[in-house]
Amino acid sequence: MAIKKYFTGKSGAKLWINILLMMLVIVAVPVVTFLLLDSFTRHGEKIEVPNVIGKSLYSAEGMLKDRGLVAVVVDSAYDKSVMRGAVLEQSPAAGYEVKGGRVVYLTVNMNGEPMVQLPDVVNHGSLREAESLLKSLGFKLTPHEVLIGRPRDLVIAVKQSGREVLAGQKIPRERPLTIVIGGGEIDTTAVVILDDSTEVEEFDFDIDL
Repeated sequence: MAIKKYFTGKSGAKLWINILLMMLVIVAVPVVTFLLLDSFTRHGEKIEVPNVIGKSLYSAEGMLKDRGLVAVVVDSAYDKSVMRGAVLEQSPAAGYEVKGGRVVYLTVNMNGEPMVQLPDVVNHGSLREAESLLKSLGFKLTPHEVLIGRPRDLVIAVKQSGREVLAGQKIPRERPLTIVIGGGEIDTTAVVILDDSTEVEEFDFDIDL
């Protein structure tokens, strides 16, 4: 009887009201959370990524911000045919549809030629070793020059734009280098065939190098 009275009358009404409120809360909390999360993440909203390649970094950032996107510079490169500070690459590419708040990664053109310190390759190794090291640093090489009278394949000097450059100097990486190497010692003994006979004569030449 005591239990029946607990569920009836004024006490019972309060109990049922509390139970009903608890059930409403249990149902309402997940629903409200889902709706808020959906709104926060802009579920279903698609934004087309604009083309910012060739634009200045300032303009690119403004264009992306106006569409609810975020610009982040992740790399730089050098292209002398493009305006300094302009965007060279973007990811995601223009035309992709993304959610609001998405980061667009940019590669920007450098403000000047990239400078690299020239390593010491003179008199320290062969032509092949010097070429390998310089190429690994991003240098382009022209056909090498040969200096007769010095040990074969020994690196004698390095030139850029016709001028000799020294180890430790910071030089433009985009301008090609020319390696000067030895062509071998001169043989000062010449053998001359005078006629069709087997007789030969040897002449010694003094060559001032």
